[in-house]
Amino acid sequence: MSDLDRSLRVRALLDEWFALFVFAVIVLAAVGGWWSYQVHASPDVEQNEVVVEQWSESTAYDHSALITNESLVFTEGERVRNRPIYYVSLSRELDIAYTYEHTAGDGSVDVTTDMQLQYRGTEGDTVLWQYSEPLARESDTNVTAEQPHTVNATIEIDSVFETIRTVERQLGAAGSIQIRVVSTSNVDGTFGGEPVSDTYESVMPITVNPQTFRVLEMQTIDEPGERTDTVERATEPSAVEAVGSLGVLLLGVGGLAGLLFARKAGYIQLSQRDRELLETHQQEQEFSEWITRGTFPSERDYEATVLVDDLEGLVDVAIDTNKRVIKDEQLGVSTVLDGEYVYVYVRPDSPAGDWLVNYADMTIDEFDEHGF
Repeated sequence: MSDLDRSLRVRALLDEWFALFVFAVIVLAAVGGWWSYQVHASPDVEQNEVVVEQWSESTAYDHSALITNESLVFTEGERVRNRPIYYVSLSRELDIAYTYEHTAGDGSVDVTTDMQLQYRGTEGDTVLWQYSEPLARESDTNVTAEQPHTVNATIEIDSVFETIRTVERQLGAAGSIQIRVVSTSNVDGTFGGEPVSDTYESVMPITVNPQTFRVLEMQTIDEPGERTDTVERATEPSAVEAVGSLGVLLLGVGGLAGLLFARKAGYIQLSQRDRELLETHQQEQEFSEWITRGTFPSERDYEATVLVDDLEGLVDVAIDTNKRVIKDEQLGVSTVLDGEYVYVYVRPDSPAGDWLVNYADMTIDEFDEHGF
């Protein structure tokens, strides 16, 4: 036989600590309910910046020259555009068109542009002097995406040569001279409901000599812009949160229902036999140093067989007689063999309990009364 049925231990534990287990599953159900509410009924809210409108602002230069002298290559009266090089012998003027535009579908701006022809004396990265001549000034209100802001101007090449000669005559020929068309645009208004107030500078460098004039790499503007709104949205719970919260809730509720049903149906309550088995098991653990496993001596003759009420009493007999307690696992009995007498304790679950009780000659109380 096993020392003690595991289910009996569980039932005993539940019976002894029933109130504590009920409290624990109630707390578990409450935690699961709160967690499920937080996950499903009150999800977390996250804030995201969402772009609701985008636009861009840009500037550009176009340049062209009218052919005023006939040649084998170009025809008089022809206009050539955006060429890398122009010939002084064929054209005496350079026409410039500066453009500011934006792509905002909602909004408009007021734009004012000052265009200047700028001369600078440089030596390496050092600017030695600077001189500017106004070329044009234009202002437009309510500039939309469909109607760009444009400024037109003309540079006379002979006038450029004359200015260079004057500067060199007055200052000498130290360093080199840079020629630049500088357009400064002041922009004020709204794009997509957002206020705009910016100043942009665009540059078109020019180099000249007695034979040609060239337009070098231009420095223009291409500025992106956007308007954002803060959008709140509920975050979806993870699978672990969704399943875990419901699992904890169901575990708590199911555990409470199971405990109450088991108590009402009597599954947890212990019978007198169960309590005796538990007590015997505790005594076996307590007095294990006095107990030896063995076989009940059913075929040996003894003067008398004495029944002992409990294992503790049998251990007392073993102590008094300086003997060992022999435990028969198969029959479920424990004995003390003392000469002519055999002292027997029969476990409540012993399969041979009825036979052993009938086999006994007397109880321990009767034995003590007769003073054997």
